[in-house]
Amino acid sequence: MFETMIRQKYVSLSVGILAWFMGGIVFAFNAYAIALKQTFNYTQTELDYVASSGDLAIAVAFPAGLMVDNFGPRVTCTVSLILTTLGFALMWIATQFKIFFATKSWLLCVFYFLASGGTIFIIVATKVVNCRNFERKHMGKILGLYSTIYGICPAIFSAIYEGLFVQGHIEDAENQKLSEFLIMLAFLSFCINLYAAILLKTESEEMDGYREVELASTKQNGDETKDATTEGHDNDPDGTKKEVNDKTELISKKTERLSQPDMTCWQIIKTIQFYYLIIISLIIAGVGGSFTNNITTVVKSASLERYAIIFTVVMPIFSSFGRFFGGMIPDFIFQKWPDIPKSSILLFPGICSCVGQVSFSISDKSLGGLIFSSMIMALAYGSFYTQNNLIAIQFFGLKYYGQNSGLIAIGRGIGILTFQKLFAFFYETNSPLGSKYCYGEDCYRWYFVLMAIICFCVVFLIFCLMKIERDQRLRHEEAKVS
Repeated sequence: MFETMIRQKYVSLSVGILAWFMGGIVFAFNAYAIALKQTFNYTQTELDYVASSGDLAIAVAFPAGLMVDNFGPRVTCTVSLILTTLGFALMWIATQFKIFFATKSWLLCVFYFLASGGTIFIIVATKVVNCRNFERKHMGKILGLYSTIYGICPAIFSAIYEGLFVQGHIEDAENQKLSEFLIMLAFLSFCINLYAAILLKTESEEMDGYREVELASTKQNGDETKDATTEGHDNDPDGTKKEVNDKTELISKKTERLSQPDMTCWQIIKTIQFYYLIIISLIIAGVGGSFTNNITTVVKSASLERYAIIFTVVMPIFSSFGRFFGGMIPDFIFQKWPDIPKSSILLFPGICSCVGQVSFSISDKSLGGLIFSSMIMALAYGSFYTQNNLIAIQFFGLKYYGQNSGLIAIGRGIGILTFQKLFAFFYETNSPLGSKYCYGEDCYRWYFVLMAIICFCVVFLIFCLMKIERDQRLRHEEAKVS
């Protein structure tokens, strides 16, 4: 039975890999964004609304988390199957009636919201299930692995789209095989969600029973050892008693640290840490997400659109590095230096975001400068995605992780939507009168300057959050002493 449960654990892990691979479709939007824009003759604002609707779907992570916590992964994956398949199928139908949907971009927003929101349900389900199935010390590795798959997926889908569906239509993107690509996504999402609904499971109650038996056995052995030790004390009160006292002192040192609470979503909204995390998430994810969605537009404005494939492939690769090491390194840090403020890991994405935005604002139309800036931003956004989940567990516990991480994710969705709209405002303000396109560095320079200033502010907020953690630990230590 024990071996069966172990196998189920790794089956669920494999389900998660497929689920996060499918979830990364949202960040492959850049691959077909220009085709979508020219197919329906949308303005940049309308295109940004469609992209933002997919990012806004992050907000459904909260009801998805509540669903996992209350109804389990099977129901959650079934909802994902319905929403994702329906969303991509409706987008495919839209490409068959271009004239009708050309004046109704809001319907494309709804369809893309359904498709993206559906992927959130399966992502939350697999994330929660596998974090519960594996030991806490491996959580960063699990989340890092999943986030890496999530980050590399856009590069894979971009390569597939460029290789099979563009078919040489670079300047006339409206002639690309967009409809075939969308129906492929609908079929793929159906298969993966069905697989997840059948096989994704937490460890069964039989495993819990096995553990209870194991704990009872351990306790019995411990009682026998204790009796033997007591007997030894009677024979040698001085020597053995001293040895037990030394061991007891070591244990007490380990338990002096703050115990980790398990807080519901209603409890965390009463903590100051929650609001710091929401604001930090809103800014870093908003800046990174809007940048990811608009990089091909920036490249086109710099008259470098022939190199667009470099950005749509290189960025996901560097984002994956950030996601993987963003999970691995915190695991090592928290075990090696357990008293370090957990929120200190957010300094890396915060500082990298500052550097990336400053670099963008001074890169002009340099291909090398844009590539360097894109790599830095990809590292920042990728690492933050993993670390944001880890911080939620460290601050608020694992029991209600689904709903808590979903609530914090609302900040990400709002941030991406806000900064996406801000980018469109700068872009269209600098566009020639009557034109839907803008060329030159003035199209985006002041937007990136503003983002750099905002990112410097978020680094300050991270230091404030670290101080709150430190003060709490000091108060805990003082209370223990008194």
